[in-house]
Amino acid sequence: MQENNHGTAKVDRIKRWSPVWIIPIVTVLIGAWILVYHFSHQGPLVTLITTNAEGIEGGKTAIKSRSVDVGTVESAVLTDDLLHVKITARLNSGMEKLLKGDSAFWVVKPTIGKEGVTGLGTLLSGSYIELQPGSKGEQPEEYKLLDAPPLAPPDAKGIRITLDSAKAGQLNPGDPVLFRGYRVGSVETSHFDADKRMMTYQLFVAAPYDRLVTTNVRFWKDSGIAVDMSASGMRVEMGSLTTLFSGGVSFDVPDGWELGQVAENKAEYKLFDDQRSIQDSLYTVHKDFLMFFSDSIRGLQPGAPVEFRGIRLGTVAEVPFKSTKVAQQLGNDYRIPVLIRIEPDRFQSMLGKDFDIEQHLKDGIKAGLRASLKSANLLTGSLYIDLDFDSNAKPYKGPASFADYELIPTTSGGLAQIQQKLMDTLDKINALPLNPMINQATGTLKESQRTIRELQKTLDNINQITGSQSMKELPADMQKTLRELNASMKGFQPGAPAYSKLVGDMQQLNQVLRELQPVLKTLNNKSNALVFEAKPGQDPQPKRAK
Repeated sequence: MQENNHGTAKVDRIKRWSPVWIIPIVTVLIGAWILVYHFSHQGPLVTLITTNAEGIEGGKTAIKSRSVDVGTVESAVLTDDLLHVKITARLNSGMEKLLKGDSAFWVVKPTIGKEGVTGLGTLLSGSYIELQPGSKGEQPEEYKLLDAPPLAPPDAKGIRITLDSAKAGQLNPGDPVLFRGYRVGSVETSHFDADKRMMTYQLFVAAPYDRLVTTNVRFWKDSGIAVDMSASGMRVEMGSLTTLFSGGVSFDVPDGWELGQVAENKAEYKLFDDQRSIQDSLYTVHKDFLMFFSDSIRGLQPGAPVEFRGIRLGTVAEVPFKSTKVAQQLGNDYRIPVLIRIEPDRFQSMLGKDFDIEQHLKDGIKAGLRASLKSANLLTGSLYIDLDFDSNAKPYKGPASFADYELIPTTSGGLAQIQQKLMDTLDKINALPLNPMINQATGTLKESQRTIRELQKTLDNINQITGSQSMKELPADMQKTLRELNASMKGFQPGAPAYSKLVGDMQQLNQVLRELQPVLKTLNNKSNALVFEAKPGQDPQPKRAK
């Protein structure tokens, strides 16, 4: 510092750089490097959408893949529509390869399901999010957070197929898919298709069992225990232990069919109610016929069999058949139309493919072939249609067709025939001269009683003769003869076995005739009283004294 002539000090600025600034500068550089390193080595950000964020906390809930931590949940907030939860998670550096279009996220927590108890390890550590790596597709903007793990990985080898059913609640996700009792897959999803108006189930069959799914297989609901009471009788089926409580779905190729080609992925099939109903889907070719029955059709349902001497020829299609062309007067001769389907494929294996069913039915009608209703099950009251030749059938002179359908003539059968025969029998019994027969039997009984009394008198006279003095004076041979006669007649005296038996038989005959008189009087008044209960008559009123 220098002083000028006026006494003022002059200050000179030091231009040398101070080392004190090294520490702040280094600190700033280190912080900037840390920030750059942090953001440059930060993993991808993932957005998850769910309806419930139970057990998920920002900064705490981990994201794992095969039990290895790969990220952490940063935040969980409600969406703008307040209907969903938006979860933001950050994966570790280098985990970008886990995120593909088919990657899946789900919450792991304690669960009790069909496969047992899972997620017990989260009771102490808390819930976490499991990441299943994907294999194809670009990473979307957001993923759906699942409540349960997918039953099969997206890249799993196998085939996925779709089942359509008109009934809801038949299958649930996780139910087994069985082939002859062996589990080969699982039911993945179930939802209602509003366009088809049907339930749609997605199944996954793992490799190498995917080769079992061909174009000719049929799927049916495999319940634990199935009880069916139909026209064929009572049928009880029990599935495997796997489906005893939860149920499942089974598939196989129907007997007699070829295996077919291997099915394509996402192929569609129909879900049948049971294995027996699969047979109805095999016969698509049919010829419709119309029948008119005068008997009651109560118990005849669509699907009932049409048989010829125990061999099924077809199926009842509609009961009663509704058509504007079928017009009748409601009277004593009203007949109920029934539409049936004759299915040639059912018996062509026995009779050959050249078997002309239509021509054989026409020839059979001329020879007395008639259709009748018969009882198939006494417990359920179900009926079926039986085709057979009636030797007493009159030649059919009616029309060959009606309402664009060929006709098959009918006759009364089953209970109607039994009732008619019973009525005829009762009419014959009623026509018998029972009253003269009863009067004659009563007279015969009286004559028998009179004969017994006369015989008793004769025995008394013989006893007197044999005990008299004159008897003693007779020759020895005559006395011997009389004694033998007396001994023989003693067998018919009161107290003797023969006499007692004869009297007992007469009394029983008299009692039977007395008990038979009210029955005969009832039959005279109502001939069908043995089948239908007759109204009891009025009690006799005693006459008053004069």
